[in-house]
Amino acid sequence: MLEKLIKRAYYLRRHLEAPLLEERENYLRQWADKGAARSSLKSVANYLLRIVEFLELGKAEAKISMESIEKSAKAWGGLHYNHPMKKKYSQTGEQRFIWFSIDWLKQICRLAPLIEEQEPLFMWLFERRHARMRQTSAPLLRERLDYLQYRVGLHASDSTLRKIAHYQLCIMELLPFRELRPVYSDEIERAAIEWASNPKVLLRKNNYSKVSELRFIHDATEWLRMLGCLVEKQATVSPFQQYQDRYLEYMGQQQGLAIGTIKGRSFILKDFLINLSKVVTEFSAIGPGIMDGILTLKHERDGLSRRTIQSYASVVRSFLRYAESQHWCFGGVADSILAPRVYRFDTLPSSPQWKDVQALFANCRTDDPTDIRDYAIMMLLAVYGLRRSEVANLALQDIDWNAEKIHLRRSKRSRPQVFPLASTVGTAMLRYLKDVRPEHCKLKELFIAQRSPYKALTPGAIYAIVNRRLKPLNLPIKHHGPHALRHACATHLINEGVSLKEISDHLGHRGLETTRIYSKVDLVNLRKVAEQNWESLL
Repeated sequence: MLEKLIKRAYYLRRHLEAPLLEERENYLRQWADKGAARSSLKSVANYLLRIVEFLELGKAEAKISMESIEKSAKAWGGLHYNHPMKKKYSQTGEQRFIWFSIDWLKQICRLAPLIEEQEPLFMWLFERRHARMRQTSAPLLRERLDYLQYRVGLHASDSTLRKIAHYQLCIMELLPFRELRPVYSDEIERAAIEWASNPKVLLRKNNYSKVSELRFIHDATEWLRMLGCLVEKQATVSPFQQYQDRYLEYMGQQQGLAIGTIKGRSFILKDFLINLSKVVTEFSAIGPGIMDGILTLKHERDGLSRRTIQSYASVVRSFLRYAESQHWCFGGVADSILAPRVYRFDTLPSSPQWKDVQALFANCRTDDPTDIRDYAIMMLLAVYGLRRSEVANLALQDIDWNAEKIHLRRSKRSRPQVFPLASTVGTAMLRYLKDVRPEHCKLKELFIAQRSPYKALTPGAIYAIVNRRLKPLNLPIKHHGPHALRHACATHLINEGVSLKEISDHLGHRGLETTRIYSKVDLVNLRKVAEQNWESLL
């Protein structure tokens, strides 16, 4: 067979005189029977000759280890010839050398047991032999397998494990990362951008895939952190950080504010202190004129509304009052802050109509696991008017199935509250627990992520779920988050004739003043008033 492929006498003689002639020709016949072209057969024959030479197969009958194959493959990949196409290391040549070595030596029983055969994970995940060999022949095999086993322990699905294994190969290629070394976060971000914009990736519809970028960063960060090779960015210390930390500690320990409230105010304070550091170098130099300039800048440059600036000024004013009490700055600065006047009831709550809420529910009444979970979440938001943090913090033990009650802890002031469990809501949650939520998950939170590693849904995730389902309805509302369903709940109760006191208790308001704004959207009764016969009074 070699006589038909190799025409030049010198090269033919080398092939014929090399060891294992019969084995090599049998392997070539297998490729020919599969319909391989003549050029492909010639390439295979050349690789077999190099394998025999580099692995010195004619000297002994011993089994060839994977380490020997990889060492010889690197020697072949780095071999230079006086040829214009071979001026640098050939990664493709190294990979093909490994692939043909494993495939051929396994057939002639000269291959030592592979880790692939000792470790059944790849045999389990990949049906195609080529995919298993690609995984086995790549560098850092033990390190990759350790991470995959770790994800198996977190109950990752087979599809997730296959994606991780694929991304590990992409990570090693683009960083590059073929041996353990320190890797900086900036390297990962640059490699992720290169991967997300690669036009050769199949099934990619757009020129740039943001999902691929985020997936690359996530998998690379988690894997390299486990290996101890990740050099993470140092957290930047904001200006006047020590003052902010002291005030946050004061809010938590002495004022007893909720964690969500403290976190929200910390973002405003960080922004304020960054703007302040551009004007003064010492915190004690702060004065009334500086504060007016910062608030004006937030309105003119950042485009914040009057209501947002009022909230911004309120947080800063509270902080500066504490700063004055600690003698960090001169007195009177806090009282000098003038925020724009905002009338409490100058706007109506923006919410979908109840028929739109029913349409929202109808769209996710399917057998899809994500729809089943999201349906239960939105039922809690719309029927009980819960806040997104209250849904995220809802635990398994908060549901008393025997007494048919929900024990809730409000996000504001952590006040406890007990609701009767509505049959529709209970049915939705029960279906989620039986059919969707993994039984082996030990998290106490009721709602968790659909994929491994299983984590409790954050308030931000609850917002994304509602936002993703509300926006396609194209409703004339300002906001498309969970609070829109809370407003819809209150508005629906008003239109059904429920008293403000009952609605206030239902929503967990501390007073009727907060609930009274919904009386402005009592469209049913307002329409009845408008339809009265007023002619006798004129």
